[in-house]
Amino acid sequence: MRDNEFVASENAKCPSVTLIANYDSKSTTDQELHPTVDQLLRVGEADEDGSDHATPPEEIARLVFIKEAGLQLLTHLQRLGLPLCDESTALIACLSSFTHLEDPWTNDGSHRLSQSLLASYLSTLQSEPKKFDSLIHELLLSHIKPLFIKSKNPLLTAQARKAVAPVPGPNAPSDFETANKPWKFQSPHIVTIFEWTLTQLDASLVEAHWPLIIPPLLTVLDDVSTTYKVRGCSLLLLLLEVCPANLLERSGLGEVFHNTLMPYLLYLPSLTPEDESVPLLQATYDALLALTLARYNMPDMPKSKIKALDAILRYGILGGYSHAGDNVRISRLQMIKLTDLINATGLHCVKHLKDLLPMISGILTAPFATAYPPLLDAALQTLRALLTNGWPRMAYHRGEILEGLVICWCRIEYEEGESRNKIIGTKRSIEEISHAVLQTLMDDKVAKEEIQMLQESDLRFKIFLKF
Repeated sequence: MRDNEFVASENAKCPSVTLIANYDSKSTTDQELHPTVDQLLRVGEADEDGSDHATPPEEIARLVFIKEAGLQLLTHLQRLGLPLCDESTALIACLSSFTHLEDPWTNDGSHRLSQSLLASYLSTLQSEPKKFDSLIHELLLSHIKPLFIKSKNPLLTAQARKAVAPVPGPNAPSDFETANKPWKFQSPHIVTIFEWTLTQLDASLVEAHWPLIIPPLLTVLDDVSTTYKVRGCSLLLLLLEVCPANLLERSGLGEVFHNTLMPYLLYLPSLTPEDESVPLLQATYDALLALTLARYNMPDMPKSKIKALDAILRYGILGGYSHAGDNVRISRLQMIKLTDLINATGLHCVKHLKDLLPMISGILTAPFATAYPPLLDAALQTLRALLTNGWPRMAYHRGEILEGLVICWCRIEYEEGESRNKIIGTKRSIEEISHAVLQTLMDDKVAKEEIQMLQESDLRFKIFLKF
């Protein structure tokens, strides 16, 4: 069906779309238009009984068309300068539900229009701080809180503080109890509205609305679905960007978030499908690292910070590698996150060298290591971070380091044709890291003798292992 025929058919099916086409600013009042806009923007939400029906492609196309029509109507009203801010809370709630491109009800067109309209309305509201604060409060209190009210966490008090003696409550509702999770089954767009609200907060607003922010965030983060766990991690990152420095520790929620996130580090194949495990691990490591740095950002807290980072490294990296080290995607992700942890830990990483170096060397010396160059590159970056932060101890571990580098370099030398071209950058990285290792051995006579023996055993090493 051609575009103009599709539009004509939709105009006939939906009176609201017809109103857009025949809009007359002189005869149509704002009171008549606002319900129409609200109706258009909310078309296609889940059924109230939470049932999950497969939607035909034709119906999806129709719903997307109607939602975009509502946004186009708002754009038209904006250009005419009509006073829509009297209904700003409901309006902004509707618009903000289109700000996450990965949502199935959002496409590029609706996302672009909603962002433009939100920027316009907020520029007006933010010039009056009291109105803007009132808008945020109304979104959290009237739109978000009612949908999460049934999902109570026994670890929280009514003021969103850590419960000193948590009273065991009923088990968390499962996905079969759809009536207890309206935010997930009846109104899934509310998570996007909540996410957008978090992006508008500053430190003062976070502290003022703390009891309204934490329960929904923890509910999403603690959901059984890995998709919502990932979403919860991104929500937590948004909060940490603007959270006052000591509020997490004053409320006791730093520990609550930490204990909630740590088990996700072991959501590994084969119990968790790889396509679910990789994004969850990525989001969890990012959230845990940001949480740790936010909790212990005071000068008098270095020991607590190192202790927390050590726990992530041991439980997540070392424990996870022992369970899923044969999965190259998981191993690559662990190497990338290990690099971040080493840089955050600094010189204290030397306590882990006895565990980390065999792991890295095992990746570099694996028989088929060159079959997946991204894992080699990630392992080399981790080794580079260890050299940078733990260089005083590198001389002691020189044998294990050089073993991994030399064997990997030789395997790349044997590669031919297209395979060799794909990993030529990896070979350069090995040579750079080897040179850095040799620089740390300049004053060690025993180490120099060992390198000379290695050079004499193979002429290629005279170029590769050169002081």
